[in-house]
Amino acid sequence: MTAPYVKTTTENQIQTIEFFHPAHNSLPGDILAQLAQAITDAGNDESTKVIILKSGGERTFCAGASFKELIAVNDAKTGEIFFSGFANVINAM
Repeated sequence: MTAPYVKTTTENQIQTIEFFHPAHNSLPGDILAQLAQAITDAGNDESTKVIILKSGGERTFCAGASFKELIAVNDAKTGEIFFSGFANVINAM
């Protein structure tokens, strides 16, 4: 089984940010944070003209939150961290 990842490659001023999680339908907070950071870094790179987001693996990806992390939310602070994951990715875009 392939481990979750976020990786960036650059060619001809095009940065491709590829993300993967074996569940194919959810991203845990650590992968969301890596994805948001990769998008921010690519956006701050003046030599980058195009950013492509691409899911890895051989299946399509339907982004959703990690249910394992959702059921662990037991207070306002944990909830804020959980629900900020996708918000941070969207804000980075």
